[in-house]
Amino acid sequence: MNPYGALPPQNHWKKQLDAADLAAIDYDPAPKWKFDLGADRFATAGSCFAQHFARELRKAGGLYVESEPRHPLIPETAGHGYGLFSARYGNIYTVRQLRELLEQAFGARPCVEDVFRDKTGRWIDLLRMRAIPDGFSSREECLLDRQYHLGRVRALFEMCDVFVFTLGLTECWENTELGACYPICPGVIDGAFRPEAHRFVNSGYEECLRDMQRSIELIRQANPNIRILLTVSPVMLVATYEARGALQSSIASKAILRAVADRCVRDYDCVDYFPSYDIIAGPQSAGRFYQDDRRDVTQEGVELVMGVFFGTRCINRPTVFATPKSGAEAEAAQNRKPAVQRAIAKAMQVECDEILLGHAEV
Repeated sequence: MNPYGALPPQNHWKKQLDAADLAAIDYDPAPKWKFDLGADRFATAGSCFAQHFARELRKAGGLYVESEPRHPLIPETAGHGYGLFSARYGNIYTVRQLRELLEQAFGARPCVEDVFRDKTGRWIDLLRMRAIPDGFSSREECLLDRQYHLGRVRALFEMCDVFVFTLGLTECWENTELGACYPICPGVIDGAFRPEAHRFVNSGYEECLRDMQRSIELIRQANPNIRILLTVSPVMLVATYEARGALQSSIASKAILRAVADRCVRDYDCVDYFPSYDIIAGPQSAGRFYQDDRRDVTQEGVELVMGVFFGTRCINRPTVFATPKSGAEAEAAQNRKPAVQRAIAKAMQVECDEILLGHAEV
């Protein structure tokens, strides 16, 4: 008798994945804790994929914290960055970006004032350029709103019970003069790219781990009872600035971030990992939950991820989520008319800064 013989079924590849369909696989067999959707207050941040989580959590009736609610004079269609995440920070692609935001919010470093006046005369906060695309009428208004935003980020962590953070990328651009990184390279959306001040950075495992550890400690200081749920986005890079292919950079980035999440789960009782990346990108799915671009996740994939989450992590699962289609149904879905496919893709498009890199001038 060897020691593997006494292990539970999920510890063996064949037994864990030996299911009639993809929805029946036990993807999340050993969660550290479970949530009460009627009592636990959730906050979210991270890359584009995190927006799916926030939307589905609200639909399920979960207690979703929004510390920076929409101004009553601003219509829902105005696109001012409300409602995508728990505060108006927009997409937080890298762990370094999260760390720098938290350090500013909790007073561990001064507020980073990196603003730009666009051709229309509006002032843009370059650390939130897509989150608030219309900008501000004056530099003073822009800086005052940033101070207000940092205060609401601080309040967010004081209010929530669970913080869900989706790790997305390792690549970023930084302002070497201010020592701060951007959600996207200046000049792609707004601002002006300055080679003398803007530098490409691709963080390795040690750097990402240090940034995540620092972020966890800052959050715990603000809220000692908080639980942090890490996920890794299954969405691949639109473009890489490394001297290699986007595929290679995507795999390297996801491997680093997955390893960082694993280490933090081991080191912190308050941290756990939910396998959204594993569900979508694992070999058992054979690419089935990626759209035609082989990068973005289909609605079917999102529904499977959230179905697993509500089924394994919540003591009061709110609703029955759609399960993956059978082989014949999946094949029929792939053969839909192009116009229908485009309509579905448009309807499912989350607000993602990085997508603009695919259209940036070379």
